Amino acid sequence: MAWQIDLSGKYGIVTGAASGIGKAAAIHLAATGAGVALVDISPDGLAACAGAIRKSGQSSALELPADAADAQQVEAAVARCREEFGAVDFLVNGHGILRRTPFLEIDLPEWDLMIGVNLRGCFLFCRAVLPHMRARRQGAIVNVASLAGRTCSILGGAHYTTAKHGLVGLSRHLAREFAPFGIRVNAFCPGATMTPMIEKSTPPDEIARVAAALPRGRWATPEEQARVIGFLLSDAAANITGASIDSNGGSLMI
Repeated sequence: MAWQIDLSGKYGIVTGAASGIGKAAAIHLAATGAGVALVDISPDGLAACAGAIRKSGQSSALELPADAADAQQVEAAVARCREEFGAVDFLVNGHGILRRTPFLEIDLPEWDLMIGVNLRGCFLFCRAVLPHMRARRQGAIVNVASLAGRTCSILGGAHYTTAKHGLVGLSRHLAREFAPFGIRVNAFCPGATMTPMIEKSTPPDEIARVAAALPRGRWATPEEQARVIGFLLSDAAANITGASIDSNGGSLMI
């Protein structure tokens, strides 16, 4: 019999749930039995994700429109999740934005935007859930970084690479600080993944060129990456913390 992840009775937050890896993770976690609070700046995207979850009838979904870079909105979203579910067992920081601007053309507002959403936003959500997890002496956090956090982005700018490296470091530090309280924190570093964000920002010829350069010859799907996130949140990964988990089709080895 095939082994399957079971998160029945677990409740948590997935940010960036309106699209891409965040949306795929939310749908996958709901399919494993988890109750999921969906966070994103796009209410329409959240509604679509929640609709897909509710249609399956397998789990509950709570829509929480919020800007991940806004501290008050983050605190309110976490408070609403606790009010609805009674606990926050897990957090997936799956939100993020991409800009391709060459380094010498990056102005301060764009730099602050990229760091604010991609790194500060993850800090804010971690800061909001960790006191609750520490009091309960349990919890699991997956911060979706990127292959860019292990090397250098081939599609994003220097600010994107910087934020993702910061997210790997943040995850490692939190894992060390909160391990005594039964909390696991890992960075997940997906490689080239065909998300709506990539489709909108990348010319077709470049998409084809990247695929041809990958050892497996193709982009990953968000659903493939979501299954890794589900594993990291499950009891099967009970001894994994402070890690940077790669899922890049072998591209880090070349």
